[in-house]
Amino acid sequence: MLAWRDGVPVGHGQIRWDGCAAPEVRAEVGECPEFNGLDVRAGLRGQGIGTALIHAAEELTRERGGTVLGLGVGRDNPRAAALYARLGYTPVVAYTDHWSRTDADGRTHVYADACVFLVRTLETRTG
Repeated sequence: MLAWRDGVPVGHGQIRWDGCAAPEVRAEVGECPEFNGLDVRAGLRGQGIGTALIHAAEELTRERGGTVLGLGVGRDNPRAAALYARLGYTPVVAYTDHWSRTDADGRTHVYADACVFLVRTLETRTG
């Protein structure tokens, strides 16, 4: 998912329809769809872009028959955690997010972040 302003992408995220891969999360919430990788361009944060992306992810989840949406937040990211709490997401389980990236020289760097998985029950929209 992309957020655009004046023809320029300013934020993004993705929905993992099969849920979070972390075993601790899967044990608690199964294949709950996960909104992952939310990022808003520095300098534009706090202007509702992240909120709009989350709401769009919730709507897509509803359209596919989903009743819950989850997301993970790093324990070192209180600003994001506060946003998710304001939007009605509640903590379910602590877990460690493992990920990697390959740099321009072809070296792979492996990371592990302490996170909390949050879930929100989505209200049904009536037409």
